[in-house]
Amino acid sequence: MAAVIAGRYRLDGPLGTGGSSQVFRAHDLLTQRAVAVKVLDRGAAADPALRDAFVRDARALAGLSHPNIVLILGGGESEGSPFIVMELVEGPSLAERLVRGPLSLGAATRVATQIASALAFAHEKGIVHGDLKPANVLLTLDDIAKVTDFGLARPPTDDATTPQLFATAQYVAPERVEGRTATPAADIYGLGLILYEMLVGKPPFESEQAAVLLRDHLLRAPVPPSFLRPSLPRRTDEVVLKALAKRPELRYATVREFSERIERLTASASRVMAIPIADFVPRATESPVVALLSRHGGPLRRAFFGLLAALPLAALLTLAGAGGLATALGGAFVALLAIGGRLGLALAAAWLCELVLIFLFVPGLAVIFAVMGLWVWLRDVPPERAALALALPLAAPLGCAPALVLSAAAVFGLAGMGVAAWGAILTVVLGIAAGRPSFGPFTQTGLPLERDSLFDPGDASGAEAAFAAVLRGSEDRFGPLRDQLAPANLAAQVSDLISRVSGADVALAATVFSWSAAALMVWSVTRILRSLFDSLLRRRASWFALYVFAIGSGVASGAAFLYLVFATWSPLVRGVDRPADETLFASAVGGAAVALAVGVVIAAIEQREAAA
Repeated sequence: MAAVIAGRYRLDGPLGTGGSSQVFRAHDLLTQRAVAVKVLDRGAAADPALRDAFVRDARALAGLSHPNIVLILGGGESEGSPFIVMELVEGPSLAERLVRGPLSLGAATRVATQIASALAFAHEKGIVHGDLKPANVLLTLDDIAKVTDFGLARPPTDDATTPQLFATAQYVAPERVEGRTATPAADIYGLGLILYEMLVGKPPFESEQAAVLLRDHLLRAPVPPSFLRPSLPRRTDEVVLKALAKRPELRYATVREFSERIERLTASASRVMAIPIADFVPRATESPVVALLSRHGGPLRRAFFGLLAALPLAALLTLAGAGGLATALGGAFVALLAIGGRLGLALAAAWLCELVLIFLFVPGLAVIFAVMGLWVWLRDVPPERAALALALPLAAPLGCAPALVLSAAAVFGLAGMGVAAWGAILTVVLGIAAGRPSFGPFTQTGLPLERDSLFDPGDASGAEAAFAAVLRGSEDRFGPLRDQLAPANLAAQVSDLISRVSGADVALAATVFSWSAAALMVWSVTRILRSLFDSLLRRRASWFALYVFAIGSGVASGAAFLYLVFATWSPLVRGVDRPADETLFASAVGGAAVALAVGVVIAAIEQREAAA
């Protein structure tokens, strides 16, 4: 092409390639603005049918003026090829954005409702898109979706093998595969495919052969989105799968009806806002810090949770007198598994080892620990939450309880309150088993006085001897182990632990309540600030300082609440062996600083959810 076409548009460089056209970035010499110019290829321009359709569609699209549709500014002909001039969108396509992984529920539904608004406007004008796919949706720097290539699509053919066919075959409606004309129902199907991919991170049907994709659209039922991304509410499946019905009459009657169902998902997500920071983190293109974390933060996240998974095992090995080398090897094995991206496997291995070590001391407590592990497995608790909760009993005596409690809320949002409550219960039970009235700053077990620890090295020696007898193969090899596992012995140990818990005063419940309430305070303050910023600022996701401010305000409020409760609430103030206020204050301040760093780093690292 000439450097300047039609004497007005200077071509500055290519933007993309379609099935029969090229798109260039250009400069309008008359208006002095950047535009996009789409030029029909010479081969296609030589086909009268394609040429007439290109010109006809361009004229029709020139009347579509909508905030979510790429605006047609003009057109003409240059060197025998017709062209159209379009609004230039400075931002990635939705396809480019999805390379980084799925969107949050709120972001996906927001983009989908914007696309639906564009489709509804076009359908009212009698125009059907017919080739709706992520590559034809552009995102502005303000995260506004704009649909392009209206009416310029062509139906796929089975004998074509072009990349354009393959891209189209992933997003074609079943009736289009059968050769029928595109209708608004086909656009509803296309929007359902886009919403599915935004939520899951991949299209419902994938294959290297276009013919297989076309067959799948005709015959295969999509896997429900929540099966691949368990964090999605089950009602999402109903909304998406109705749009992906094989028969057009079974889909939504209009795109507006589909949009209303999507908006209900958006409303429910905004009401709960389980993780207020989600979808509030600036994009990598908007913040160099987020860009750095996105590139290199994955190992940091894995190392953080790997350390949390390894610490309880290392502590129990030390308590069992395993020696420095064995302790280091055990902790390193679990940590390396987690850093390698196998946190769930690392946590399972650590859990089994910890179960054996607890059995050495208190077989009855080991039974309770085994039941809790089974519950965690059956409930499919995310391994990161489990690792953080299990690390809390070790962190409490070291004065690090506020750091992990506040970090749980900063990273997991509303679910962090459950993590904090779970960790608090584990901590106070462990403290009671150890016979300690105070198990470090911010942990009062409620025991009126110090008791003998259930973690007696003598008991551990007896359990070790029982295992050794089994391995030696002596005459009564299982006798000592049967004594350890005698129901009366286990019942006596459990009864002793229960009597200690029941004999504890209200400080036990006050500790669990204060940890849970501090996590709730973090979530509440962050949610309020997020809602305020969302309502006041249009470019809400591009302000890194506001993102940090929201997390910082949340963890500071949680730390202040935790300190004030332990410094002023009488059940906790009167606790036996309660640390001094200065110690509590230092622990709270340090915990807030750590939680701020963890919250900023972890929340800024985008992590794809693994497919089941």
